[in-house]
Amino acid sequence: MPTGATYVQDVGGGTKLISYADGLTYQGVYSSGTAYAVGDVVSYNDGSYVARTSTTGNTPGSTAYWQIVSGAGGAGGPGPAGASGPSGPSGPSGPSGYTILNGASDPTAGQGVDGDYFYNTTTDYFFGPKAGGTWPGGISVVGPQGSTGPLGPDGPLGPAGNTGNTGPTGPNGPNGPNGPNGPLGPTGNTGGTGPTGPTGPTGNPGGPPGPLGPTGPLGPNGPDGPIGPDGLGNGLLDGGLPASTYGGVSPVDAGGPT
Repeated sequence: MPTGATYVQDVGGGTKLISYADGLTYQGVYSSGTAYAVGDVVSYNDGSYVARTSTTGNTPGSTAYWQIVSGAGGAGGPGPAGASGPSGPSGPSGPSGYTILNGASDPTAGQGVDGDYFYNTTTDYFFGPKAGGTWPGGISVVGPQGSTGPLGPDGPLGPAGNTGNTGPTGPNGPNGPNGPNGPLGPTGNTGGTGPTGPTGPTGNPGGPPGPLGPTGPLGPNGPDGPIGPDGLGNGLLDGGLPASTYGGVSPVDAGGPT
């Protein structure tokens, strides 16, 4: 039967199957030697397949010969716990156990049985096992003292202690050095006039006179002097002759015309 023409939609939860007018025939587990006809259904590898056409020896799968009907399901969850089985028989008795004894001194012959051990809590020595009624010599379970370890780091600073009582006053210490001068104070009031002191010695008379300075500028004209008394006329002024004299002075000598 051709692929496609024989499909119906959404058959078997979304799986597209072939429609067969004559129905399906379940044939059991697939066998490669069996001849299958159209519509035969087989199981193979936990899945179900229907033959599309007559086929022999063709392994079921989604091929031209077979159409898957349902695939293998997932693994189921664990089943419920079964009922408890009957109790088994008792096992044989085990060997007698041995004891580790202890005391503040070494063990004596009367303490313990063969196979026991003994621990001396004072010396930290261990004895055993006891054999033939006799304890063997003990061995120390404490090793030799190790060397001194390195110095650990300083611990955190502890809280401040309470304030102690005031001690007695000590002796006075030596005087300290003088401190620096303080700032200058304000000016005081002016005092009264003191007595006149004695006259001091005569000072240096000074050096020799300096050189003569340059001539100063010409001063302004002084005011006019008073008018002098009237002079006496000479002969020339009075109409006399030029040879006349006045007081023995000729007109030439007097600055007049000659």
